[in-house]
Amino acid sequence: MRNLNSKLVMEFLSEQGFDPIEKTYAAYTPLEHYMCIAIAESYDNEIEENSAQIAVEAVLTAFEKKPSFKRLSEYIRYANEQVLLHSTRCQLKVSLTVLVSDYTRMRYAVCGNTRIFVLYENLIVHAAKTQTKYQQLLDEKEESPDTADSTQIHNLTEYLGKDKKVRPLISKITELTEGSTILFTTSNLWGRLSEIEILDAYEYTKTGKEFLDILQELLLSIQDEDDQRIGSFTAAILYIEKKFQEDVQKKKKRKRFMILAAAAVFTVLLIIWIVLLCIRAFDRSKIKEIEKHSKKGTRYLDYENYEKALEEYEKALELTEGLSLRNWQYISRKEELMETVSGQEALMVLVQEAQAAFSSGEYEKAEKLYTQIQKEAAWQGFALLSADAEKKTAEIFARRKILQQISLGDMYDASEDYEEALEQYQKALEGLSAYTDLETQGDVQAKIYGIRQKQKEEKQAAEEEKQAAEQEKQEEEQKKQEAEDAKKQAAADKAVIKINTLIANANGALEEGRTARARELYQQALARYNKFSGASEDADKLYQDITILRQAITEAEVKADEEAREARTAQAAQYAIQAKEAARGGDKQTARELYEKALSVYQEQNIWDERTQAVYDAIDELEKEEKPPEADIPADSGSAAGGEN
Repeated sequence: MRNLNSKLVMEFLSEQGFDPIEKTYAAYTPLEHYMCIAIAESYDNEIEENSAQIAVEAVLTAFEKKPSFKRLSEYIRYANEQVLLHSTRCQLKVSLTVLVSDYTRMRYAVCGNTRIFVLYENLIVHAAKTQTKYQQLLDEKEESPDTADSTQIHNLTEYLGKDKKVRPLISKITELTEGSTILFTTSNLWGRLSEIEILDAYEYTKTGKEFLDILQELLLSIQDEDDQRIGSFTAAILYIEKKFQEDVQKKKKRKRFMILAAAAVFTVLLIIWIVLLCIRAFDRSKIKEIEKHSKKGTRYLDYENYEKALEEYEKALELTEGLSLRNWQYISRKEELMETVSGQEALMVLVQEAQAAFSSGEYEKAEKLYTQIQKEAAWQGFALLSADAEKKTAEIFARRKILQQISLGDMYDASEDYEEALEQYQKALEGLSAYTDLETQGDVQAKIYGIRQKQKEEKQAAEEEKQAAEQEKQEEEQKKQEAEDAKKQAAADKAVIKINTLIANANGALEEGRTARARELYQQALARYNKFSGASEDADKLYQDITILRQAITEAEVKADEEAREARTAQAAQYAIQAKEAARGGDKQTARELYEKALSVYQEQNIWDERTQAVYDAIDELEKEEKPPEADIPADSGSAAGGEN
C-alpha cells in the first residue's frame, strides 16, 4: 500500500572504466512497506567475480527476509560474512552503502568510502560521512574538503572483509522531502568531482537521467584533460516525487498509545521502586539481625563459651541464607557479612572437632586442628581463642611426650627391665601432675604396682630357687646354655631400648634447644652402638637413627654458632653506638673504652671491613680532640681499659 501511494524514481549509471572487470555494483528492492537501495565498490585483486555484487545481493537478500529500519547492522554483518566466505583465492575488500526507506522516512548505513548526498533546491542538504583517513582529517578540522589530500579517500579505516566484526556508520531516521534527490556514488566519482561540480550538474537538469549523464561527462572530461585512468564507477539517484502520506488520525492514535504506554511504564517503574524499597527495608532488618547474632557469638567466644558461640553463629549463618544477592541492594555488605559469619561458624566447628579429638586421645588430629584454629582465629581477630589454641597445642605436645614415656615403660616392662620401666612411669606421673587426668594417672600407678608385684614375686622366687638350688643343679646345668642365649638376647634388647631411649632423649633435648645435652646423649648412644652385638636388623635401624640424629645436631650447632656470631657482631655495633653517644656527651674516656670493646669483638670475630675502620677512625678523632695537657696520659691506657674486658 505504501509503495502504490508514493512515487520514488530510481536511475542508475555504471561504467567499468579501465578495470579488468566491473568493480562497482548498485541495486534496489522495493517491497510493499519498505524499499532498500545498496551500492558497493570493491578494492581487491579478484578478476573472476565482482565482490561488490556479492555484498549488494547479500544485503538485499537479508532485507527481503526481515525488512526494518532496526536491522541495518544485521544486513551489513550478513554481507560481511558472505564476503569473508568468498575470500578463497584472495582477501575480498568491499565498501558498501545501504539505505532503507518506508516511503515516508529513511535511514542509511556506510561501511567504507561509498557515499550518498541529499540534494534539494540546488543545495546539498546532507552528505554522508565515510570511514576513511580523509574523513578523519576533516573531522579533526586539520583540512577543508577543498585542500584535503584526495589520496586519503582510498585509505579506508573500515570495510567488508577486514574482520569478522564490522562497525558501520548508521544514521538516524529522517523524513523524506518531496522534490529532493538522493545521490548514491562510488569513490571514483565523488572523489574526483567536487560538491560544487555536483550542484552545477544538478542545477541545469530536469530529469535524473540528464543529471547522471552530465556527471559522467564531467568525469570523462577530467580523464581526458589530466590523462587519468579512471576505474569502475557507479552512480544512482532516488528522486522523491511523492512520499507516502500517513493518516493524521493514525498519528493521533499512535501518539495517544505512546502516552498510555509511557504512563504504564511509569506505573510499572513506580511499583518496582516501591518493591525495591520494601526489599531494601527487609534486607536492612535481616542484616541487623544477623549482626546481632554475630556479636552475641563473639561475646560468648570471649568468655570461652564455645557451645553458645557456635549456636549464635549457626543462627546467623541460617539467616544469611535468606539474603538475596540477585538484587542490587547492599550487595557488598551482604557478601562481606555472609563471608564473615560463614568463617566464624566454620571456626567454631573446628573448635568442637578439636575438643572432641583431644578428649578421645586423638592427639595428632587435635594438634592439626588447633594449629589451624590458631591461624584462623588470629586472621579473624580472635586473639583470646588464638592464644587458647596455642596453649592447647603445647599441652598436646606434653601429653604426647607422656604417652611416649608410658610406651617406653611398657617396652621395658615387656623386656623385664623393671627399673627402667619404673623410671619412665615415674617421669610420666611427674608430667601428668600438671594436668587433671585421673584416668591416665590411675593406669600408670597400676602399671607401677604391677611391676613392684613382679619384683616381689621374683625376689620370692629367687629365695625359693636358692633353697632348691642343690636339688635342681643337674637340671640347671642342662638349661645353662639356653639361659645364656636368652640372657644375650635380653641384653641385646636392653641395649636397643637404651640406645633408642638415648636417641629419643637427644631428640627431645634438641627440640628444647639444648644442643650440648643432645650432643652428649648422641655420644653415649654412639658408644653403646659401637659395643652393640645384637641382630643385624636392629643394628641397621639403630645406625640409621643415629645418623639422622647426628645430622640434626650438626645443623643445630651450625645455626647456634651463626646466631652467636650475629649476636656478638650486634653487641659490637651497640658498643660503637654507645661510644658515639658518650663522645657527644663529652665523656671521652668512656667512649674510648667502648670503642676498644667494639674492636675486641671485631678482632674476635675476625671482621676487618668498613665497620672496624669506622671504629679506628672514631678513636683517631677522639685523640685529635684531646687537649695538650691530656697528651701526657700513657699510651697503653686505652689498651689496658680494653684488656679489662
